[in-house]
Amino acid sequence: CDNPFLPVNSLADIGCGPAEVAAGESVVLYIGRRNVEGGGRLQTFANNSFRTVAGVRGDVNEAWGYDVSAQYSSVSVNTGTQNYFVKSRLANAVDVIDVGGVPTCRSVVDGTDPNCVPWNPFQPGGVTQAQLDYLQADGLQIGRVSQEIYNGVVNGDLGVYGVKSPLASDGLQLVDGVEYRRDTHRNDVDALQEQDQFSGAGGAVIGISGSTKANDAFMEARVPIVQDRPFAESLSFDTAYRYSDYGDGVQTDTYKFGLEWAPVSDVRLRASYQRAVRAANVVELFTAQGFNLFDAPGDPCGAQARDPNASDAECIATGVPAGLVGSPSLDRPAGQYNFLQGGNVNLTPEESDTYSYGIVFQPRWVPGLAITVDYFDIKIDDVITTFGAPNTWTACYGNNDPAACARIQRNPNGQLWIGNGNVLDTNINIGSLSTTGYDINVGYTGLEIGRLGSLAFNLTGTYAVDLITQPAPGIDLNPGAKFSDTYDCVGFYSSVCGVPTPQWRHRFRTSWQTPWDVDLSLTWRHYGEPTGIAGPNQALPDDRIDRILSAEDYFDLAANWAITDKAAVTLGINNVLDDNPSLSASVGTVGNGNTYPQTYDALGRYVFLRATVDF
Repeated sequence: CDNPFLPVNSLADIGCGPAEVAAGESVVLYIGRRNVEGGGRLQTFANNSFRTVAGVRGDVNEAWGYDVSAQYSSVSVNTGTQNYFVKSRLANAVDVIDVGGVPTCRSVVDGTDPNCVPWNPFQPGGVTQAQLDYLQADGLQIGRVSQEIYNGVVNGDLGVYGVKSPLASDGLQLVDGVEYRRDTHRNDVDALQEQDQFSGAGGAVIGISGSTKANDAFMEARVPIVQDRPFAESLSFDTAYRYSDYGDGVQTDTYKFGLEWAPVSDVRLRASYQRAVRAANVVELFTAQGFNLFDAPGDPCGAQARDPNASDAECIATGVPAGLVGSPSLDRPAGQYNFLQGGNVNLTPEESDTYSYGIVFQPRWVPGLAITVDYFDIKIDDVITTFGAPNTWTACYGNNDPAACARIQRNPNGQLWIGNGNVLDTNINIGSLSTTGYDINVGYTGLEIGRLGSLAFNLTGTYAVDLITQPAPGIDLNPGAKFSDTYDCVGFYSSVCGVPTPQWRHRFRTSWQTPWDVDLSLTWRHYGEPTGIAGPNQALPDDRIDRILSAEDYFDLAANWAITDKAAVTLGINNVLDDNPSLSASVGTVGNGNTYPQTYDALGRYVFLRATVDF
């Protein structure tokens, strides 16, 4: 309270006046301020990728062939961070005393930090370049991901030996193979970030180093059952199987069964079932644990967004002092709270079941037209993800779940945004994730336009019916709702649902094949509008201007010049109209820059030039 930068009349306002502070009593002052003079926090990204494939393939005889290959690829990502304050320097810069009428850092007087420059945020224009040079520091992360794949395959047509259905002209076709994969990930971080010294970063960024490997054996088979018969232009069955060994006693089996029937050449019906498995990757397994931030309108035990299901007793039981239940001090002005993230070496593989049914329509009376509609129904069990800090709040205060309440770890003042207060949310295997919808593809080729060549059109779209998350069966995430232990993310976005999942999205491509060895294309990308949610099944307030993000439409141009049969040059412009992305205050750490670069074009117009040479 003896900082000489503080206006005298402000001491009583912050509780530092003699009448407010008893002898021997300490006062904590929280200063919340943006580093506007420093130019804003910046990040730079530099990505480099390399991939090489070598192999040999050929025929053994009329029935058998082989394909052996080796592949190595690597990606390096260098991330630079600028204009972040260093916490220890900030603490020194505001711990200022008067030395002969000159504001001086206490750390300069006692010699612990002779470079300290006092910071004066209380006077307009009081922040100088010398203060910024002392307070700010650059950060650096150097990440490397590499992958090795060795693959050997033999393929056979057993029809050569007469192994075929008596109602089909083609025989049984087989593919058998083995594969070895190794993924390695390493991320080196500077000392300041590892020590959680960057103010506003949300927590420490800790390096990672790890690798995974898998040995696979697989097979695929296609069996023509009927061909060229009445009401059976073709009828065939296909199947596949893969055995995977990830080491440490983890083995999985995946398989597929499919049936395809074309009663006439114009119509083809198909159906399939597939069991798939995904083991955890190196990031999910080995990421070091550290703090990050999640979005919320307020602490459920605070004043700004008090959860009606959070009783005083429940809040006290989770670490809120009795006198601070309902206090504004629990709510962070920035609307972000700490959670503890990190990997988990005990993760088990995910398992999914996929059912799909489709129809292909290629009418003979409209040459070049093909229409495909497929329905999909996918369910994933033991999903590798996080439970979600907002879900933990809901499960604890709305459902009295003791495991969820144990993951809420408040600081001595009951807060989850200062010091070590946090919600534990490391990687786990949660309940399930399921989705249904339709994939639609309409293509038309060969529209002749005389001496100018021909046009082709293609529409590829997805209509999502639902995207249901069930973090934990029986945990009531929305008391009173019909399906209270699940929530649907189709048409929504938030820190709960993550990136937007529009109900409808598509790509419509028009291609012009010119007679001058130059092909031109125009692509229209459309993403439907999503609505933001504050929690499971809870929409953002109606007065939020970002409650609904507008639909986005992007237009891309590309020209490909075939110089020779083995050399080509492509020039393209993505997002020709330089459309700005949708912005929201609720993207949190799922997005970046107040938008979702995973979905929207965050950088605006993008021009690229690519050259391809085949040998």
